[in-house]
Amino acid sequence: MICRTDVDISSEKYSNYNEAVKKAREIRNNSEWFTDYEPPAGDDDLPPFNSRNLRNYDNDEEILIRVMKQSEIDKERADDHEYLELAREKARFDATLKSELIKIQVRDSGGKVFYSRMYPDSQIPAEFEFDESKDNSKFVLPANVNEIKSVMYKVRDDKDHRDKVLRGDKSVLFDSDLMKLLMACTSLEELYLQSSGFQTYLDKEFIEGVVTKAPHLKNTLKVLSVRGPGLELPPWTFKAIGKSFNNLTRLDVSDVFSTEYWNDPDPFSDEYRNKMPYDEPLIECLRNLPNLRRLDLGNGDPEMRRYLYDYSLSHNAVRDAKDLVDNVTMDRDNMPEPFSSHAREEEAREEALNMIIKNASGKYSEALIKLARNKLNGASDDDMDSDY
Repeated sequence: MICRTDVDISSEKYSNYNEAVKKAREIRNNSEWFTDYEPPAGDDDLPPFNSRNLRNYDNDEEILIRVMKQSEIDKERADDHEYLELAREKARFDATLKSELIKIQVRDSGGKVFYSRMYPDSQIPAEFEFDESKDNSKFVLPANVNEIKSVMYKVRDDKDHRDKVLRGDKSVLFDSDLMKLLMACTSLEELYLQSSGFQTYLDKEFIEGVVTKAPHLKNTLKVLSVRGPGLELPPWTFKAIGKSFNNLTRLDVSDVFSTEYWNDPDPFSDEYRNKMPYDEPLIECLRNLPNLRRLDLGNGDPEMRRYLYDYSLSHNAVRDAKDLVDNVTMDRDNMPEPFSSHAREEEAREEALNMIIKNASGKYSEALIKLARNKLNGASDDDMDSDY
């Protein structure tokens, strides 16, 4: 919470303005927020009285004392309510416009696989999906397994199966359904790994085991997604990825960075300022991936990004990554490929606004449609406020 306002209206009734002002002065003079306040002399001592004017910056809250008619209070409340409704409608409009733009971006991508927590209606699933965590799930290799180019596989993570597959325990990994699938998918280009648990570690032994049993993936795999939450990668796993899948064009490691590898070095040393546990492994990984065009780091939430920079990955490493890879993203959720040009983005924006205005689904409010129409006609945010 950044700001909160509590309003207390006196229950007493006053016969005239001067009587109310007298009471306001009395309240002010007895308030600790106005300690050391020196009121102006005579008739100049009039409300409003604002403790902020004392510039006591140690205060976590301030007091404003006003004298108003009931009609003025009612109007102010009505104006506040109208402004709040406008702010809510504008927030809904921004979210709706973003959703429509995402649909167009996904369409422009030519049907590429797309998974999203925030935009599930726009998802395009992989050719083959399997979730070990679902009840009564029984794995069967698909008939066209050697032709499948994209796979989404969610590994079960429970007390009896505690991330042994992704940890790379060979006694479990080599006989796992996931390994059977990867060995059979000789044309696989895109692999999306997920975990049903929380803090499931994907270790370098898993990567090494995969390329041992399914060596064709060294050449065929172009997209590797191991997004959190749920999955975490130790720093050394990044080195294994870079050495194993040289033809990757996209690496999605969003939200997989752990804070547990930070060693609490001397805060005044150059090492503390410039190096974090994931810095060297990530950059080494990227340098071994000459075809990489997109790197997804996640941590779009400002608080999570603060933890990332404080304990896992430095600003310098992110900057170096951007020098090595054309498109480095740090979003809250998976996003489609960006538009091909600024002109195409503007065209898509106009199309999205028209979709809202047409309201084919019937789910958009009149206020939201009006905002879309105003935006399409070139209205600024200030114009949209006044025209609401």
